[in-house]
Amino acid sequence: MRIVVAGGGLAGVSVCRELRTQNYRGEILLLDRDTAQPYDRPPLSKQLLQGLVEPADIRLPYGDRLAELGVDHRRGVAAGNLLNDSITLDGGEELCFDGLVIATGSVPRRLPGQPDVEGVHSLRTLEDALALRGDLESAQHLVVVGGGFIGLEVAASAVAKGIEVTVVERGDVPLAGAIGPVAGGWLTDLHQAHGVRVICGTGVAKFVTKDKRVQEIELDGGERLPADVVVIGVGAEPVTDWLAGSSVRVADGVVCDAGLRAAPRIYAAGDVARWEHPQLGLIRAEHWSTAADHAQTVAVNLSSELAGGPSSVRSANEIPYFWTDQYNVKLQVVGCVTGHDRVHVVDDGLRRGILYGRGENLVAALALNQPAFVARYRKAISAGLNWDETILSF
Repeated sequence: MRIVVAGGGLAGVSVCRELRTQNYRGEILLLDRDTAQPYDRPPLSKQLLQGLVEPADIRLPYGDRLAELGVDHRRGVAAGNLLNDSITLDGGEELCFDGLVIATGSVPRRLPGQPDVEGVHSLRTLEDALALRGDLESAQHLVVVGGGFIGLEVAASAVAKGIEVTVVERGDVPLAGAIGPVAGGWLTDLHQAHGVRVICGTGVAKFVTKDKRVQEIELDGGERLPADVVVIGVGAEPVTDWLAGSSVRVADGVVCDAGLRAAPRIYAAGDVARWEHPQLGLIRAEHWSTAADHAQTVAVNLSSELAGGPSSVRSANEIPYFWTDQYNVKLQVVGCVTGHDRVHVVDDGLRRGILYGRGENLVAALALNQPAFVARYRKAISAGLNWDETILSF
């Protein structure tokens, strides 16, 4: 019996480990488009970029034990096509499987007309981070295009290195779509207090280059910004193109049931999974903790299905959790902010936090440097407290 795990990030590697925990004794084949030993991604935009850690320091603690677990780890190999009970690799080899786990993650979006020139970076892989770190060593001016979490973390890391930073955000405020305008405003104020120039309501009209290297960025209104280095941080999209024509339904990720099952004997985990959460509805969460949680659910359910048992032994019902460290601030988010239609803001000089509701339900909470606040409302979301009950007990 063979299980193919497509994707060698945290979700894929964790699935391999959890399958052995579930006493699955068949073959496990891990397809990993990366060539490095499996590593943790959160430090890429922070500690690694600042030179506080090196690649060996961020390896996944069990990533170098895959051989001991009997996992055939194929690095530099990606899934090319899925058809019935077989998967074709990007090199043309065809593999049959009894079970498949889709953990292909996501890739950075590109800007229209984005040139392939020196000095223009996206950040997703260890290779990306090391290339960006090298470029920042001699940089004086960094322009970050897109005020998302990765872009703002890179901005904070560059400030720590003494680099002049400008953030260009097409929306009215960074992160308005992800965490709302109030929290986005808090982070904007934080960056401005550290000397970052934040320009909102505009985009990039042109990259000005010389000798195949970026020199300036021209904005829609005509202003030109000096740019030794540019980081594009305009979001990411799930890697699902290789699933075209298969039995797997794709709509902003691989659509799954509450047990992360996408089709008979096919499951998804991590960034690429869009699943039916018992409390929050159909969601997709690009978070480190979600990838780890998904691994357990997938391993339990796939092992059960292959053994002839039910395919929905366990639901992926953990409340999503995310954090970002910028300067001296840790922003934490629990739940799913997307689609909220009401907010309750706390900003009393001692605490900064926000509760988000959708209809009658509490669906998310956010706080700055308040871990107890976040933990409390994670429990409330899990318990299904409605909006009025939440506000009364606030």
